[in-house]
Amino acid sequence: MAWPVRSLYWLSITTGAVLVGFLVRSVVVAWLGNGKPLIFDAAATLLMTFIFAPMVWGLRRTVDIMSGVPPVQLLDVAINTFLIAGLFFVTRRHTVATENGTYLSPRQEVAAMPLQQPRLQRRLSEETTGTIIRLSSRDHHVDVVTTEGQETLRMRLIDAIDEMEPVEGYCTHRSHWVTREAIVEVEREKPGKIFLVLVNGDRVPVSRKYKPDLEAAGILD
Repeated sequence: MAWPVRSLYWLSITTGAVLVGFLVRSVVVAWLGNGKPLIFDAAATLLMTFIFAPMVWGLRRTVDIMSGVPPVQLLDVAINTFLIAGLFFVTRRHTVATENGTYLSPRQEVAAMPLQQPRLQRRLSEETTGTIIRLSSRDHHVDVVTTEGQETLRMRLIDAIDEMEPVEGYCTHRSHWVTREAIVEVEREKPGKIFLVLVNGDRVPVSRKYKPDLEAAGILD
């Protein structure tokens, strides 16, 4: 390809991959929730391949015809898309702090979780009515993560925390609150960079502002 065509081609591919990637993650979260990392990433990779590979193939076919070269096969594009998408989902799962656990994260039996029922529980649908593990704010919404999955509620984080009484919990970050019983491990990656590992494998960051509260509670050394 001539460099103007090549630049336009890769700009289209990159932009399309980002947009379709966000769409795929949203669909899989709504479909499966975040409680099963391995199944989530496998489903996301397959869906990404199913949607994005034909788009790449169609664009590449148009460019190849203009360039006078034999067009690529859809199967070849699909295989490449599957491998690259899978690599991205797996890498993100194991490197991004806000991802919901890794494939080998330690887990705890659900039966060990407390049976207290906070008021916030009444807002959840039947599909996600498990023991609440953590809360995370996102714009004007709160993601409520339970032992059965995740549900998003339109409310402020401070109001959601208020409705968690009498369950004991702590803010670890301005956007995160966790129940004490859900904390199973503390991870330190770099000086000053701390994460709490929860019973479902989630890793929640601890900010400098809330570190003293967690130290006073005996959760951090």
